Amino acid sequence: MGPISLEEYRRHFSVAPGYLDFARYGPPSDAVTASSASSLSMVSRGFAEIDALKDHEVACLSIVARMTGRPSGESVTFASSTSAAITLVAMALAGGAQAEVLVSPREFPANVYPWVRAQSFGGPRVVWLDTPEGKVTPDVVARSLTSSTVALVVSGVDFSTGYRADLGGLRDVLGNRLLLVDAIQGFGVCDVDWSVADAVMAGGQKWLRASWGTGFISLSSKGEARLGEGLAGWTSVKNPTRYDREVHDTLTSAQRFSLTNCDLIAASRLHAALNLLDDATVPVIEDAVLSIVRSLREVIFRHGGEVIVELSDDELSGIVSFRLPKFSPTQIHEHLLGAGLLVTKHDTYVRASPHATTTLDVVDQFDAALTNLERRRPLRPATGT
Repeated sequence: MGPISLEEYRRHFSVAPGYLDFARYGPPSDAVTASSASSLSMVSRGFAEIDALKDHEVACLSIVARMTGRPSGESVTFASSTSAAITLVAMALAGGAQAEVLVSPREFPANVYPWVRAQSFGGPRVVWLDTPEGKVTPDVVARSLTSSTVALVVSGVDFSTGYRADLGGLRDVLGNRLLLVDAIQGFGVCDVDWSVADAVMAGGQKWLRASWGTGFISLSSKGEARLGEGLAGWTSVKNPTRYDREVHDTLTSAQRFSLTNCDLIAASRLHAALNLLDDATVPVIEDAVLSIVRSLREVIFRHGGEVIVELSDDELSGIVSFRLPKFSPTQIHEHLLGAGLLVTKHDTYVRASPHATTTLDVVDQFDAALTNLERRRPLRPATGT
């Protein structure tokens, strides 16, 4: 099936129109829900149905390989979450005490602790980047590089600011060093050349809208060659089902990051999500999301608000984090919720994150909610939310 229109894409979802929290969780499509129910029903009957579900895993790996610019599904392995994927890669990054890995302290904790833990197990020493605004730019990285640097860890899109990293520029300054990317806030919604990364690690519960328990690791040929075995499990070896009481050689493909058999029900959900995403095409989704993001930013500025970090147009993503000087994040969050708009509240700001299923009517609803907040009038949820 060829690319589908934005309108047809939207018909696959039942999410409430005022939902603006996709950076936290992306409500799945009807196809994902149906696939999950169907797969669970299949295994409930027993017999050979379990083997039939493995087709979903194989198909997932093939689609992710294509979307990340890899030659085949052998360069990709299933992971239960972004956190699991990052931990597996971190524990496989060799180099010892003489090597260094660059990490911004402003990364989401799931992209910090694995590298700290790996260091305590003899992995490369963590060197903290100086990123006062949370932007990991080529210039910042270039100033921090030494002969001991073996890798840079970075989010494709920053969870807090929404800053979209210049992966191509980072690739250029790193040279032959590894570029390891947490893609959870960008994969499936940002039209990015992921092939420049040596490891792309992402979960499917946010922008991919595949729900929890879904994710992957995608490796470049350099990533496959440079990363070690790490926490290789019993499915990470050659002939894992040949139970001959021998210790088998670890695979050289991305499959060596597999700890055990994947959750096939989760694989069926990820497969359904990727199929729909692949049909809709990421650029179509990105255009729709950025149109809403720009409109939300205009509304925020018009009401005297400010974004927590200013971004250029090519740095925008699906995340808009903002403040209103006269109101606390709690006041803003509660008021928007009363207006039928769900966003994320952080300690010092509020984060809105629309998807392609968000319409311009929601922007008007957002505008009206901020107007009423300024007037301090009580709100009722909008019809249909």
